[in-house]
Amino acid sequence: MNIHDDLDIFFIGLDAVEITVCGEDRTFIAYKNTDMDSVSLGRAMTLNPDQPTMTCKDVDGAGLDQESQVIMEGKTYDVLDFTTDGTGLGELELMLAQEEE
Repeated sequence: MNIHDDLDIFFIGLDAVEITVCGEDRTFIAYKNTDMDSVSLGRAMTLNPDQPTMTCKDVDGAGLDQESQVIMEGKTYDVLDFTTDGTGLGELELMLAQEEE
């Protein structure tokens, strides 16, 4: 068993959602670092539901870049960034894709 197999256990029971990579036959599980509801924390900070941050296994996020799109909970998101932390996990920053007219 390698570290990536162990991380599968980590995602069980978390607020994990399935992510589908557009244009690829690939899905993976990630959990929400930020609540998807808009929240204001005083005047200084607002958490935007249109820009969620997710945590996933680094092997699942590998290859995602700013030209990638993913589908989560029926909505399409542009990938803003994917960074790994050296522990086998990575942080995926998303932004709700603009609908083309």
